[in-house]
Amino acid sequence: MTNLNVFRPRSALVLAILALAINVLFVVQVVFYGDGSWMAQAGVIATTATLAWLLFIKPKVLIFDEGITIVNPFITATIGWAEVDEIETRFGLTIYSGEAKVVAWAAPAPGRYRRRTVHKADVKGINYDKDFGLRPGDLPSSHSGAAAHLARIRRVEFERATATTSAKRSGSVDKLGVALLGASLILLVLGNLLHF
Repeated sequence: MTNLNVFRPRSALVLAILALAINVLFVVQVVFYGDGSWMAQAGVIATTATLAWLLFIKPKVLIFDEGITIVNPFITATIGWAEVDEIETRFGLTIYSGEAKVVAWAAPAPGRYRRRTVHKADVKGINYDKDFGLRPGDLPSSHSGAAAHLARIRRVEFERATATTSAKRSGSVDKLGVALLGASLILLVLGNLLHF
């Protein structure tokens, strides 16, 4: 991976910090004022910490010279620029490659009302169809627009430099995330059933 750019929304990190801060307060409450059902409370703590990591911290988009990697909570997909058919931003950054379609959790499109607040300065230097208009997801001030803009630039640069090698298309399920979530949910259910 050469010339790597990482996209992860700051709002997701803020939400993760908030969730973990509430989790720490819950730990303090359990230690000092707990009713003795330690397993159930440990299950709640483990489940919320795992969900905060999976939903807010882990998702990201990696854009590099050879391709793009989209890391979602349970799936990681790497697609080389030679394999990319289309880059779409309707609901979020979406990469089409053959029959495969990967939507990035870390690059969502803004709401439909964002179009009302667009100024000429927001779209300066962006190529878009004047008759069709500009989607809110293509705005460079949005997460999906910024990632899509850089991805489109890298794809054009890749097509110009034909000697560059492309990353292979691959996808994998994150076994660690599935195992952590499963274990924390089992701990939560057992703690509530056993009242221990």
